[in-house]
Amino acid sequence: MNILIFNWRDLAHPWAGGAEVFIHQVASRWVERGHRVHWFCGRYPGQPAHETVDGLEISRRGGIYTVYPWAVLYYLRRLRGRYDVILDSANGIPFFSPLFSSVPTVLLVHHVHREVFFRELPRHLAHVANGLEGKAMPLVYRKRPCITVSESSRQALVRLGLPAENITVIHNGLDHDRYGPGPKCERPLLLYLGRLRHYKSIDVALRALPDILRVVPELEFGIVGSGPAESSLRALTRELGIAARVRFYGHVAEADKIRLLQQAHLVVNPSMKEGWGLTVIEANACGTPVVAADVPGLRNSVRHGETGLLVPYDDPGALARTVSELLLDTHRREQLTRNALAWAAGFDWSASAQQCLDLFSRCLAERRSKSWSILPWSR
Repeated sequence: MNILIFNWRDLAHPWAGGAEVFIHQVASRWVERGHRVHWFCGRYPGQPAHETVDGLEISRRGGIYTVYPWAVLYYLRRLRGRYDVILDSANGIPFFSPLFSSVPTVLLVHHVHREVFFRELPRHLAHVANGLEGKAMPLVYRKRPCITVSESSRQALVRLGLPAENITVIHNGLDHDRYGPGPKCERPLLLYLGRLRHYKSIDVALRALPDILRVVPELEFGIVGSGPAESSLRALTRELGIAARVRFYGHVAEADKIRLLQQAHLVVNPSMKEGWGLTVIEANACGTPVVAADVPGLRNSVRHGETGLLVPYDDPGALARTVSELLLDTHRREQLTRNALAWAAGFDWSASAQQCLDLFSRCLAERRSKSWSILPWSR
């Protein structure tokens, strides 16, 4: 198959997250199986306009907002007629490719944003984005197949108006050749791994830290990742008087990420919501339990009481108590670790990639009997 991907970023973008990891991992495996894949995305300053990475043809145009009109122009001028299927990735807002293409389209949604827009965008833009996701997306894609990564996201999409029978849950996977347990730090290490965005609520973990330090005074809190919330998080560490106990690692190489996940005693994820929580499973595969907010996505990837623990969202006190108790209870932490390793063993990128290809094949089989066009100019 010739597969075209629309996604606002690629894995080389400094703010790439779980969505980009998912696409890169499955798409590179499609290439290994003989398929041709072209990924259109936005361009970060300094990135080349065209590049081939792991067999993926990558074209970059536009920025955080202009990537969407660029996608339409680039498709109509250069890509139309060359692809069998389109994977249209909604990072809050999809590319609405059925409005300009008659190619079978599969929508990919990691999570429904809604309230996230109002944490990340100016209010007028948040209302626009909320309308595009909540009203326009279900209207345009209601007859198209959809991939999502968790049961929480599937339920949210059904509430939004997408038919349940059109939604397929395909979980994130793992590269088990790379992710595995390793030695822990001598000093207790608590770790956050992910993008530094306001909706990730890393400030909740920082506000919990003074109470944790009173119980585990030798603790270090490592924050791994980059993003627009970094400056406010650094200011908060100074305001709370904990700057000396918090280390900002920034964006790290994959090998360093794995090493930190292995060394950590616990990983914390206080986010407002996630599609699934890929870093949860990565931490589990490295032998590290996770304490996370009890929110959509995370309540699917964290098996409460078995592989980690869930705490109420936006409750620094509850987070502090749970983290402190686990850091002091070596026996329970080791039990969670054993369960986490067994849980992570069930996730594999090759299986996820094949599930996507099976769905694409079904779309192509239906092409002759089903119209994929919405508007006359997309035919």
